[in-house]
Amino acid sequence: MNYSKYNFIFTNAKRSNSSIMKLFFSFLFTISCLFGQLDTSIINIDNMPIRTKLLWGDKGLFRQINFGPDNRKDEIRLRVKMLQNHQKLALASLGLVAYQSYLGNQMAEGDYSKQDAHRTFSKITWGTYMASASLSYFAPPAQKYNKRLSSIKIHQWLSYLHFAGMMALPILGKNIVTSNDYDKALIVHQNVASITFASMSLSALLTFLPY
Repeated sequence: MNYSKYNFIFTNAKRSNSSIMKLFFSFLFTISCLFGQLDTSIINIDNMPIRTKLLWGDKGLFRQINFGPDNRKDEIRLRVKMLQNHQKLALASLGLVAYQSYLGNQMAEGDYSKQDAHRTFSKITWGTYMASASLSYFAPPAQKYNKRLSSIKIHQWLSYLHFAGMMALPILGKNIVTSNDYDKALIVHQNVASITFASMSLSALLTFLPY
């Protein structure tokens, strides 16, 4: 029996199968890279919020100074981490604002023993809130932006409202002490605090709804 003939055929078949397998895996790798690029591209970039465009747009601040990850996949990972921490701090901020409202109402009713606690927690609350807001506002862009109305878009609009409220509350609080009209200054402070707390609460509830 001519074994050399069969060995030659077997060797060629083995080489052929090896080449086919290499081509197959190369094809899979190419497809995975293409889908990876598609998955990380920004869809409907024109609908990106203005604050994100100013930081992460083609001519945004962070792009100009080469700040942040070098590729979109790492940007998305960073975005996820930042938004997860944002949610945790936002819930903590909401609880602190609720407690601050309680202390403020106690003082408005004449219980000034809560004044030191109210002053101390005002700083903690403000710092926690601003840290949470920074994580949201400075996060890299999402993979997709929709023009239609959605729960996340309302969540973003409400963030502007309670951000403005949190910026105003320390000023309004000091105004109560220095104002010639104590009652009016107190009412303005309480109204802004109520609107801020309500918008924060609604914003938090919206995160549990589908986007």
